[in-house]
Amino acid sequence: MSQYPIVLISGWAMPASAMESLAEALDADHRRVSIVELPGLVRESEACKTSHDWNSLLAYLDHQLFEKPAVLVGWSLGGMLASLYASRYPNNVAAVVNLGANACFVQNDDWKQAMDPALFTSFYQGMSQSREKTLQQFVLLCSAGSPRRKELSKALQALMADADLDHQAEDSTLLSLLEILGKSDTRSAFSDIRCPVTHLFGKEDALVPAGAANAIEQNFPKHRVQVLDGGHCFFMDDPEPVVSEVRRLSSGTGSVTT
Repeated sequence: MSQYPIVLISGWAMPASAMESLAEALDADHRRVSIVELPGLVRESEACKTSHDWNSLLAYLDHQLFEKPAVLVGWSLGGMLASLYASRYPNNVAAVVNLGANACFVQNDDWKQAMDPALFTSFYQGMSQSREKTLQQFVLLCSAGSPRRKELSKALQALMADADLDHQAEDSTLLSLLEILGKSDTRSAFSDIRCPVTHLFGKEDALVPAGAANAIEQNFPKHRVQVLDGGHCFFMDDPEPVVSEVRRLSSGTGSVTT
């Protein structure tokens, strides 16, 4: 049975190294695994814009996919991007596994299971005024709900510090990606995706409420939805449920439908 390549897509402000433990767990199966790091923490010329939109991110992701079709495993903003890419380029994607990725990151009249708009606005303003302090707050939110919260928080801070030192992340790019998150609505993309889709959520996620799982399950009954123990970084605490799902989809069962 054929095995599709696996492409992990990191989240906002998070370096590829944040997903290395998951990649290593998948590598244990001798599968082809790569990690795509979103703009803001990379040097590649095509990512060195200070302003981005979904079209530029889709083009960037397409440039990073060396084998197609692939199983896309997207975390948070990376999951939203994976879903949009699968919707627009159905022949390039065998399956999508979203990790802590909501349909709408911020609440609106039609999607209540998301971040409070006032909280998002405060976070955005904080990022524009005090980058270091706001990223520290972001790390605390990412590690919330983890059984090893302090250890995970320190590890994430170290990873982000190393990425900044190596890649000189641009504040304006991270703000631009935050704007995309704030306006994100991938519901139409969810409806259009032809391949198998799985949404995995952390029960104690401080950024994406676990209630989003019920909303997605009700609105997209063909999608597979599961809530796991942990917070926004649940796959760093226990990669096995993610590995199991990716293994299932990457072994030929995630073929593109027409």
